[in-house]
Amino acid sequence: MASSSDRGHQAAGIPLKVTYDPITGVPAEFNEYLPKDCDEHKKWKAAQAAAAEAPAAELQNLKLPAENIEKKLPGGKVKKKSRPEVILERNTRNKKKCVTTVLGLDTFGVKLQDASKLFGKKFASGAAITKNPMEKDQIDVQGDFLDQAAELILKTYGKDKGISKGNIFIIENKKKAAYFGDDDDDDEDDIIMT
Repeated sequence: MASSSDRGHQAAGIPLKVTYDPITGVPAEFNEYLPKDCDEHKKWKAAQAAAAEAPAAELQNLKLPAENIEKKLPGGKVKKKSRPEVILERNTRNKKKCVTTVLGLDTFGVKLQDASKLFGKKFASGAAITKNPMEKDQIDVQGDFLDQAAELILKTYGKDKGISKGNIFIIENKKKAAYFGDDDDDDEDDIIMT
């Protein structure tokens, strides 16, 4: 028994070496528990951020192949870069009344307020800017103006904002499809033969 008490006495008699942080003046283990608004904590956080940026700067200097930069989703899928598009949708309410929804004009740099006024004046109906469930702004026009809206968008914003026929899509039966199909050669069929 004497040997076990001697060991405890010897362990208690040896002083521990505590290293103090030169910035904060407290042991390094206690730095994260300092009050967030004190100057020492702010200096310590700044020093940590600077130390973390140095290896990151070295990694940025390394050139990686383009294949490694692509964002990968779970399951090994690669996320595609989305291109801007205008989506038109016709919704019915109260059995006979329709609402035409225009989504995505803002991705081309069109001011939605001006476009909403244009739709309201051109179609002689109410037009408002609303948010869809995905928190994106869209224009709701009262009435069934799906075809006229697509033509008006191309005519008004086609050249200035770079909206082409390939950028306009329609949602019908819960499926997205190109509004202007690949039938660009229909003009040849319209010629009347005499």
